[in-house]
Amino acid sequence: MISVFVFSQEKQDKVIIPHIRLKVDNKKNHISLRWAVDEPISWQKANKTGFVLKRYTLSRDGKLLDKPEEKDLGIFKPASEAEWKKIVEKNDNAAIVAQSLFGDTFEVEMGEKQGKLEGVVNKSQEVEQRFSYALMAADLDFEVAKLAGWAYKDVNIKSNERYLYSVSINQNNSSGVSALVVKGDAVAEVANNSDLPKPVDFIGIFKDQTVTLSWEYLQLRDIYTSYYVEKSENGSAFKSLGDLPVMNMNDADGRQAQGMTFVDSLAQNNSKFSYRIRGKTIFGDYGPYSDAISGKGKKSLEITPRISNFKISEDEQIAINWEFPNEAEKDIIAFELLHSETDLENTYKVVKNKIPVIDRALVTKSLASSNYYKIQAIGKNKDKRESFAVLVQPNDITPPETPLEFKGKIDSLGIVHLQWKANSEKDLEGYHIFRGIQKGDEMVRITPQAISKNIYKDNVVLENLNSTVYYYVTATDIRKNQSKPSIILELEKPDKVKPQAPVFTEYKLEEDGKITLSWLRSYSDDVALHQLYRQDKDGADKSWKMIYEAKDIQPNFIYTDKNVEADKRYAYYLLAIDKNKLKSDKSPEITLRSNSFEAQSVLTNLSGSANRDKKQIELIWKIDKKDVGEILVYRQKGIEKPTHWGTLSGAQNFLEDKAVQTGNVYTYLLKPMLKNNHVSKTEKITIEF
Repeated sequence: MISVFVFSQEKQDKVIIPHIRLKVDNKKNHISLRWAVDEPISWQKANKTGFVLKRYTLSRDGKLLDKPEEKDLGIFKPASEAEWKKIVEKNDNAAIVAQSLFGDTFEVEMGEKQGKLEGVVNKSQEVEQRFSYALMAADLDFEVAKLAGWAYKDVNIKSNERYLYSVSINQNNSSGVSALVVKGDAVAEVANNSDLPKPVDFIGIFKDQTVTLSWEYLQLRDIYTSYYVEKSENGSAFKSLGDLPVMNMNDADGRQAQGMTFVDSLAQNNSKFSYRIRGKTIFGDYGPYSDAISGKGKKSLEITPRISNFKISEDEQIAINWEFPNEAEKDIIAFELLHSETDLENTYKVVKNKIPVIDRALVTKSLASSNYYKIQAIGKNKDKRESFAVLVQPNDITPPETPLEFKGKIDSLGIVHLQWKANSEKDLEGYHIFRGIQKGDEMVRITPQAISKNIYKDNVVLENLNSTVYYYVTATDIRKNQSKPSIILELEKPDKVKPQAPVFTEYKLEEDGKITLSWLRSYSDDVALHQLYRQDKDGADKSWKMIYEAKDIQPNFIYTDKNVEADKRYAYYLLAIDKNKLKSDKSPEITLRSNSFEAQSVLTNLSGSANRDKKQIELIWKIDKKDVGEILVYRQKGIEKPTHWGTLSGAQNFLEDKAVQTGNVYTYLLKPMLKNNHVSKTEKITIEF
């Protein structure tokens, strides 16, 4: 539950947010709680500051309370070193926790019991070691967990109430750690039935003076953190195999072990041994025993046959020879010939049995285009030993026929459904699928292994830019002879990508009040039309209305809005719609006021001079408004066309142009851009240099 496993499964390069993990155990007359911080550094700090435990009564007699009743159950810290010293000599788990909390180095000394922990706990100053072994030891002993300040038994409870328990870091002396650790919460109530489950799938495999016990772990991992194994010989009373429990140490990289195993030695093979197990919870409760399993050790067959030679005749008869020591014949009852077409696990079948123990050769026929053979010795105790496999292949260089009737489609979720007519060759291994995203590019195989069915599903990303995907299929036999490719299938992906929005590039407020807008088309290839929408900002009707639609796709668009009133504000945005009716996002809105008055004069006292010492033209002006967002500057050299010189901040009141040449006349146009989108007057000045 709480211990080493929470931390060890986290990847070290991942940012870990510390949590308090809280678990409750409901009984008829009490509720037990266990908690711990799941990150080593925060765990170490929390042990110094302590934990605050609170209980909230949520409901009574089945009715939810208007306000939960809060009860402070106390602050929990590890007991003093003096209290630990009273029990460490008698309790291995207490010694581990005490050494983790107080030891200068992580070394547990148990006096006479030290040998039991040898190899488990040794010198280490790593916080992770203290964290891991301390929580593991606390999981094994609830009383030790209570002494460490990580457990509590609540006996002041009522059967008609339901509670919420909350554990957090003590904030009065937290040094900031409480803000970094997420508190732990759990709901609990009195349990009418608190019977623990029996371990399941308990089996034993008996071999030569050993037995391997295994049982299901994952299903009950949240209940039992450890198990105790007991043993009986020839019907005697069961005895525990040592004081230490069996725990799972096989979880790694986020993968959880499905089962647990335990290997025990048998004193002899001719005695009957029985085993049973029971689990223990982190709250110190033992579950019921499993069903007992019994068996005897079996002397294993030690010698393995070895195929030494084989020959293939013209009529595909196969002669196989093998080796096996004559002196080992007394341990077996027969040989068997095994055959497989693939050499995969669990594919071998017995094709000849009861081969006499004195035989070392046989003749069989070819059963397939590829034949894997093994010789298996059968021991007197029914155990078996297999030789290594040999591959016997009659000559075959003929590839399968090219797959026909290849077709497919892509659904709305991006799943590609491919199918073709199945080949009929007996030695067919399967098919390989090849895919490409650009016409004419080399196709890439997407099946790591040959697939046996004549259907295949692939996944494509609908949002990618390519609108088509290409496939072909080949057939291959078990000798890896590959057919010619099928036809190349070109599949069009359903359009799920909305087009890009058009972009306003320019506007002009005509003297007669009309508004002329210019914009660039959406650069998506499948755009079918553009739409222009307008809102009357000063009118009573604030709804957006489409005022223009263009189906003729051009690089640039110009539209003059004639249906406007003078001196009124209008907002505009653009949409693009593709041939599948997908709409783009709205373009950035633009708000304009139609002309009916002189543009506002914002820049005043504009003056300039030619500073020939510094080889530059200098301009200066005053700004009469505070809502100037920026100032666009255009420059004209002589009679050339004005070009954009630069953009100034709304607060700047000067500029210096160093890119000037003697003997030229320069004209500057300064266009203030107001934050309220009102039109301002463009100021002009000409300087000779």
